[in-house]
Amino acid sequence: MEDLSTNYGSFDEDSLIMCQGNAALQDDEIDAACSYFIKVVRDSSNDANVKYCHSKIAECHYRRDRWRDCMESAKLSFTLPDSEVLFALCLLHKKDPHAALGIIEACDNLSSLSDYVRQELELREPEIRDAVASAPRRLPVIIEEKVKELKVQGNHKFKSKDFNAACKLYRNGIRILEDWFESLGSDSKYRSDKDIIEQVQNLHSVLLSNLLNCEMNQNNLNVCRNLCDKLIDMRSSWKKSYYWSAMCYLSCFQFQEAEQHFNMCLSCPGSENDSISEKIKFVKFLEVHQSRLEGQSILHWQEVFEAHSKNMSWLAGNLFAMSITKIYHETDTHWHMTTSALIDNSGKITNFMAPKYEASEKDRNLINEMKRNEKKKLYVHLTQIKADGSQQIGFTDTDNLSQIAKLSLSVLEEEINCKDVFNAFVKNYLK
Repeated sequence: MEDLSTNYGSFDEDSLIMCQGNAALQDDEIDAACSYFIKVVRDSSNDANVKYCHSKIAECHYRRDRWRDCMESAKLSFTLPDSEVLFALCLLHKKDPHAALGIIEACDNLSSLSDYVRQELELREPEIRDAVASAPRRLPVIIEEKVKELKVQGNHKFKSKDFNAACKLYRNGIRILEDWFESLGSDSKYRSDKDIIEQVQNLHSVLLSNLLNCEMNQNNLNVCRNLCDKLIDMRSSWKKSYYWSAMCYLSCFQFQEAEQHFNMCLSCPGSENDSISEKIKFVKFLEVHQSRLEGQSILHWQEVFEAHSKNMSWLAGNLFAMSITKIYHETDTHWHMTTSALIDNSGKITNFMAPKYEASEKDRNLINEMKRNEKKKLYVHLTQIKADGSQQIGFTDTDNLSQIAKLSLSVLEEEINCKDVFNAFVKNYLK
């Protein structure tokens, strides 16, 4: 056992507890030994003693095959040779022999290893070198885990719509990767290794994609354009590279370019044809209604498009005709939407036909939504009568609807009037 009085001063309470811990380790009483060292870490004010005990706690975890816990404790005492070697040995168990060998070869003071750690190193080093010979190189685990941790934190912030915080976390992850790669010497094996380059690019591109999503939600289109170019240069065969580029063009109302990049996305491996095809339909929808787009967010128009798709399904058939009633006011003619036609604040129309004496659970929910002003009745009026007797319609009493609902109704009006749908209904059902 090493002379604690030399390394850690007089035999105070810390030293005695550490001696007890080492004695327990020699007797393979791992749990007892760990509790002794944890007590010093918790109670001591001596930094050297605390660092030494972290190294010993790492050894306890290693002996119990708890690789992650061992690495966490070793990080807290990484300047000690035992900790550096234990960390490297854990990397072997985590299938990263290249990083393990790199740490061992960089360790300056292997002669001061404890007996247990020296024996483990002598046993495992041939295994490490054999693994290095047959395994592809990997990004150092300590870098990879830090970057992935920042990505997970950024995802949580994104889900809670804290886009600024998410952007900072994703940018921090990108900076760590870029700084690590730039710090490599020109003769570094990492810099020229295809496996390492691919791993760095894949992780880097995921962070860029997530960052793009955040910036897009904040409508920072100039930033998005630069990030898209960078992403395509980095990973030109990845579907998300072209997806975000298409979304950026779409947000700038450059419809031809957007459609082109969505089609390029379709040609990439792993693309979901249905979702991308739906985006292409959205582009064509916006082209038709581009005169209305000024000052509007693409994200709002996505909701309008989804509402319109549902509303056109509702319009197809007799339900529209069955839910309006003709009302005469002297010289004016109006059409009244009955309670079978309701609109919500996302612009979607709902058919509501509650029975006279008993309503279903769905009907009761709709009634409650009306009471809370989450759904409102629709009313229709004639906007003009043309020389040929055809009529155009519009919706009234919509002042208290959301902007998205108003946009959805205006698009529906245009669809009904352009296709002369209303006149067909008047002819077939209402006259």
